[in-house]
Amino acid sequence: MINGRAKGHAFERELIKKFQDEFGDCADHLKRNLDQYQIAGKADIEFNNLMIEAKRYASGRWHKDCWWEQAMTSAGENYIPVLIYKYDHQPIKFVFGLSDLTGDRYLTGTATVDYATGIMLMRELLKFP
Repeated sequence: MINGRAKGHAFERELIKKFQDEFGDCADHLKRNLDQYQIAGKADIEFNNLMIEAKRYASGRWHKDCWWEQAMTSAGENYIPVLIYKYDHQPIKFVFGLSDLTGDRYLTGTATVDYATGIMLMRELLKFP
């Protein structure tokens, strides 16, 4: 039996490596947020203005509402929430808030996209110090 926590940690490390490959030097500082276990409401990965919640599970088809709620909580008012999830034998999916994608703060709901589209949207949303 695979330890679920270890599986989640490995997924976070995999995402960081992918971000470093995709974004180059601007992602070199990324690492798993170990404070998430001591302080409630912390994201798994903080990437400038993006707060990323990563979920990795054996089975399922769609993200759970509580995962998106957790992503929004960790982002608060000052960051953009991003949920990234993967089930065994399925591709990685990204979830973004429609209001973040459109700039319309009154628009509710989410957009779930594939990996390539998720990276493209991250490029559009990222702000650099």
